[in-house]
Formats: sequence, C-alpha cells, structure tokens
Amino acid sequence: SAVFSSLADAILVSGPITGEPAEQSNLKAVAEAVTEVPVFANTGVNIGNVRDILALASGVVIGTHFKVDGNTWNAVDGERVKRFMDVVEQLR
Repeated sequence: SAVFSSLADAILVSGPITGEPAEQSNLKAVAEAVTEVPVFANTGVNIGNVRDILALASGVVIGTHFKVDGNTWNAVDGERVKRFMDVVEQLR
C-alpha cells in the first residue's frame, strides 16, 4: 500500500526501538513482497550483522552504530564509520 498509494521511494523496516535490529524474518518477508522499490533495514544495523542484513535488504540506515561508543547522543566516530564501510565494501 505504501508503494502504490503513497508512491514511496523506499520501504524502511525497523526494529522495536533505535539501535535494535528488525527481525530477520520480517526484513525477509518485506523484501520478498516489495519488489518495486528498495527495502532498507532502518535500525540496529552494526558491523556484526551487516553481512546478514545486506543479504536481504537493498541497503541500510545507520545512526547509533556510527557514534562514539555506539551511543546515540555521542558524536560520529570516523574510525567506526571507516571499519563499517570497509566491511560493506567487501560485501559489494
């Protein structure tokens, strides 16, 4: 409905709260059902689960994992971003 009625450019699948990943089964179900637009994992993506998530999703939205000590309210940690993107580069 979001794609057809609202002309969504992408669908975001979230976990229960910021920093918590979506259930893999939910992400898979949405990715299989929605083929017209990209499906992104919207919460809880980190260096430890990005491989599994990108096997299902078109992309990810990152926030908390890029912050100093993984704390939402801290500044972005450039070294964390680099380590994460190095993993993503290997996957792509």
